Amino acid sequence: MYFHATSLALAALITTVHSHAAILAAVGDKGQSQGFLVDPEIARNCTTISPCQQDATIIRDSEISQNIVNACGRTELNGNIDIGEQTENELAAGRMATVTKGSMLAVTIHQVNADGAGPFECDMDETSNAVTTFTPLKVSNNVPGTFGLSQAKEQDFVINVQMPDNFNCIGASTGNICTVRCRNNAVAGPFGGCFAVQQTDGTGRTNASAAAVGTSQTLEGISAQILQNQKDLPAAIAANQAAGAAGGNEGASAISGACLIQYHLIEASIDMKLTSP
Repeated sequence: MYFHATSLALAALITTVHSHAAILAAVGDKGQSQGFLVDPEIARNCTTISPCQQDATIIRDSEISQNIVNACGRTELNGNIDIGEQTENELAAGRMATVTKGSMLAVTIHQVNADGAGPFECDMDETSNAVTTFTPLKVSNNVPGTFGLSQAKEQDFVINVQMPDNFNCIGASTGNICTVRCRNNAVAGPFGGCFAVQQTDGTGRTNASAAAVGTSQTLEGISAQILQNQKDLPAAIAANQAAGAAGGNEGASAISGACLIQYHLIEASIDMKLTSP
């Protein structure tokens, strides 16, 4: 009985993730973006966990709501995706697709193996990195599949993602960047990724003052976030310290460490409940 309960807790917290899809490119009116933290040097002719799955992205709402990751999720190789940092990196590298109202993006998704399949759904943050509720986008010519599964592997698919008829990108240092997020509905995932686009027909961010910032949160949302932060902080501190002591990739190690610490806390709780009268 004890082993069964503990195993369930472990399965819930530390699901072994084999990431199976990556966004290789997004072509707009002009220019081309690529998925955040996608590595062009990673092999695309295999299905093994290493190296072929290491830069694929896992985007889980449960991890986002727990502050484990940002809205664009994580990769197994580098951990949490810092949207602001990655956007500025892409701008500096000149990897940026331009878009206009109602325009179409051609997004290349690499399916590594079975659960990198479709259908994919896409949405957008007009602020680039400041909202939790994204705007849904229309997707056509979707990746074949059901519930994120198919028999395809080591294959590229191009989906069409349509920008809204009315939007205004205001993000990043240029004041005209949106973040687009695409992911499938695989139970082991969702898998997919994010990329930045630059709008050329909007007004962008016109007022640079702090008072003009329009992003906001509800009192209920703020209160819930404070409680979640207080709950998560001790485990996050311990995981960060462990990752720093071990060296290597602190981002990926800290995420794994936080999950392990949460598992041990739940394991101890289950232990107490099972041994109590």
